[in-house]
Amino acid sequence: MLFDYHLHSHFSADSEMTMDELCQASIDLGLNEIAITDHHDIDYQDDTIEFLIDKEKYLMEIEKFQQKYKDQIKIKKGVEIGLQPHILQECREYIADDFDFVIGSFHTAEQADLYNGDFFEGYSQWEAYIQYLKSVLEVVQNYDDYSVIGHLDIIRRYGDFETQPELLENKEAFDLIKQILKVIINRNRGLEVNTSGYRIDGKNPLPSFEILKLYYQLGGEILTIGSDSHNTEDITQKFNYTIFRLKEIGFNKLTTFANLEPKFHQI
Repeated sequence: MLFDYHLHSHFSADSEMTMDELCQASIDLGLNEIAITDHHDIDYQDDTIEFLIDKEKYLMEIEKFQQKYKDQIKIKKGVEIGLQPHILQECREYIADDFDFVIGSFHTAEQADLYNGDFFEGYSQWEAYIQYLKSVLEVVQNYDDYSVIGHLDIIRRYGDFETQPELLENKEAFDLIKQILKVIINRNRGLEVNTSGYRIDGKNPLPSFEILKLYYQLGGEILTIGSDSHNTEDITQKFNYTIFRLKEIGFNKLTTFANLEPKFHQI
């Protein structure tokens, strides 16, 4: 079973790929199932771009392609929702029971944007990493209307630093990540393996293989794989290699979702 559970169509402000192009490319690549997971970031901390989805129009568009391609590929109603401590009730209300799959992601921390660098002002590299992880922990302790946490160590992608170290190298970061993973596992939530991470160092998805090892050691089982594609060329990027490495760690299943319920598949 082949599937890609992190794909962005033109409903995301940073993607021009149409939903039809996305679906057709996935079929051409031999995928059995996809989740379309466009961005919905309430109170996003960059006024130059807006990541908000008209849910009714979005779900109607997905339903159109579910019908069009029903004999060729399963298409799940997904969303990537940006989480921040002060908007959790709004996130709950938006999600309701309308989706098959929800990626809970962190594109901001302390009400400052990661991508444009605002969050890093006033922090050293490791201070920024620690503060980001504290924000993630605060959210997962108080919110569970998601299926998986997206690209957990995405903070490594940003900031004007010479190196992007493994977060587990730092004891305080290690302890925070361990706490985050324990909360996720105890609440029957999961992690995504996001292959866009290879664009950072060529060696790791997001989260890194070291974090994935820790997740496995702690008993984590819910694991999706997604390319975070905003264009057709990146769909299924390095999936075969990634699955090989996951099996080396000890994982023998990946997960899909229907009506927010996980389903496990042997790999």
